[in-house]
Amino acid sequence: MKSQQNQFNPFFLNSMGLAMLLSIITFATVPIEALHANFQEEDFTVAVIVVEVIFSLMILTALGKAGASKSVLMIIGAVFILWFATAYTLLSEGFYANADMPQLAFVMGVVIPVVLGYLAKQLWQPLTKAVDAMSTKTFLSLQFMRAAFGILFFFTAALPVWFQYTGGLGDILAGFGAFLGLYYLYKNPTNERQAIIRGNLIGILDFVVVLSLGTLVVLRDHAPDIMFLLIPLYVVPLFILLHIFSLQRLGKINKQIGSQIDG
Repeated sequence: MKSQQNQFNPFFLNSMGLAMLLSIITFATVPIEALHANFQEEDFTVAVIVVEVIFSLMILTALGKAGASKSVLMIIGAVFILWFATAYTLLSEGFYANADMPQLAFVMGVVIPVVLGYLAKQLWQPLTKAVDAMSTKTFLSLQFMRAAFGILFFFTAALPVWFQYTGGLGDILAGFGAFLGLYYLYKNPTNERQAIIRGNLIGILDFVVVLSLGTLVVLRDHAPDIMFLLIPLYVVPLFILLHIFSLQRLGKINKQIGSQIDG
């Protein structure tokens, strides 16, 4: 199945792989205390906001290249701004700490955007067409950004050290998994199905582990209203949706293969 997603820049691909290896080696060997030394929580909040804005713009750019009109992109951009502002305000006002069931409130803060995003994709035709037109290369390139958010785990003192290593390295490995999917597609442009499986597997497993530990352990023992939670409350639902839409593409490929066999 040769298509636009198989058009790779080898230099860019190799640069991604080198960045991943350096990130894994660095954050597996450098003491977290050394990273905290000159990095305050205010700096961390700014860094989170900047990376999340960049990631949001990457998604809007990908949708635009897939055919989304300017009006559609403006609507989605406005939703992103409202969503992010709401998450930031709730954290600033201590909403989760004051909730009767903080863990449930947090879970709903992650689940509700996923459900709404999925329904929007299913029911809003302009968004359906744009997402369906996005290539596997685009999905995996966006999922590669998990590594950037994994790095941020190591620059906040608001989390237990064991969770920083678990979540941080897990996200970096998830980004590495997306890179492996891209590299496989580069080497095997006719086997998009395997590229999707390889590119999504680590990321999905990481979400299962980290979200479970974060909800059942970290939020149980630590105050939930920290700016680090801008990541799970805003970015994590976006990555979950990327996984869902990427796997939907896998379903279409399986149907095409089945129809070819039947034919």
